[in-house]
Amino acid sequence: MSELPRKRNLSEWLAWQENAHPKTWDLGLERIGRVWQQLGAPKIAEHIITVAGTNGKGSCVAWVEAICLAHGISVASFTSPHVIDYRERIRFNDHMVRETELCAAFEAIDRARGTITLTFFEWSALAAFYLMAQRPPHIAVLEVGLGGRLDAVNLLDADAVIFSRIGLDHTDWLGDHIDKIAAEKAGVLRAKQWVAMAAEQPTNVLADAVKRMQAQLCPYRVESQNDRFHIQWAHYHFDLPLPTLLRGEHQLCHCAAAAVILAHWFDLKPELMQRAVKEAHNFARLMVKNTRPRIVIDVAHNADSAEILAHFLTTLDAPERFLFVCGMLRDKDHDAIFKQLQSLAQHWFLGGLTGARGTDAPTLAMHALAAGIPENAITTCPDVIQAFRAAQQKAHAQDTQDTIVVMGSFHTVQQILSAEKL
Repeated sequence: MSELPRKRNLSEWLAWQENAHPKTWDLGLERIGRVWQQLGAPKIAEHIITVAGTNGKGSCVAWVEAICLAHGISVASFTSPHVIDYRERIRFNDHMVRETELCAAFEAIDRARGTITLTFFEWSALAAFYLMAQRPPHIAVLEVGLGGRLDAVNLLDADAVIFSRIGLDHTDWLGDHIDKIAAEKAGVLRAKQWVAMAAEQPTNVLADAVKRMQAQLCPYRVESQNDRFHIQWAHYHFDLPLPTLLRGEHQLCHCAAAAVILAHWFDLKPELMQRAVKEAHNFARLMVKNTRPRIVIDVAHNADSAEILAHFLTTLDAPERFLFVCGMLRDKDHDAIFKQLQSLAQHWFLGGLTGARGTDAPTLAMHALAAGIPENAITTCPDVIQAFRAAQQKAHAQDTQDTIVVMGSFHTVQQILSAEKL
């Protein structure tokens, strides 16, 4: 383990934390639990909502935030990973925490941990808990990082759980079957909790676990027609415009799941729900830049999220020629991702990602070929920034109505957004 920096600004803290534990992921609650007890294990909020699942967790958090803010309910959130700025991970009323606050939290954690080492994610989770406890909000909404049962977020007993859609991802850690993955996610459940499903699930494991734990499943109905959608449960009925910034049909159930949970503690108002629908946002999720060429940016990095991206692209308002810019990590199901999108792509620009989990472009190209993409529709580049610039050049040269789609990984999106100032 490297020594602590003498100057402990945020960038130095983060650089040190990356190598502060022998393993990148080390699932389990024993180490982080001991440190949290040394910090006093204070209450972090009036109510805690845990969000678990594979795809859509960040959007579910965003809906909880938006509904709370529209109703004047204080809310703090913890999400991961970040896209541009580490401080995105911890927000109070949709404002990122200050660097000085984070550094103070890290100092407190460092004093409390003694000889215990923590992973990068565990440092961030403890910092979020610590800062929320300093000024407890009405609602703390916490996104599970990996799995559920042994994830750092599961250290805290939540009052409610929102499950986003379960899919195949992180199979090396969670198992290679959807039932195994769902069982790990179900490990966040507690007796008597309120539970909402933010998507139709591909397995009964979660529903069975809810019954077994004697948690309270919260049913709702969602219907959409033209430019409006309807949410109904109990005595509530909301007639709402389609979301402005959180795009995609799947967001309607995310909104409903957040609302049905919050309604147990707060009286939700139709006019304030209208405001929430207009203001809910989640950076780099089906994000459209109406430049020329048009750019769609999404962190889709598994087969299910690629399917959602594909469906969204078919809803765009003009005939499109899609140029895909893609970089992926090595532990993803590359073939399945390519297959979800191959029918839409005119051309693929594949860029390498560095680091222990990165994949080089020639390896991605082999997977693309295996998925049935023709060789003349593939261009390989050393990195994703060069891949993006190559896509721009092709779009400008064709002088047609092209759309560049940036996807494949948080790392891909982060590098391109940072370099190109999009």
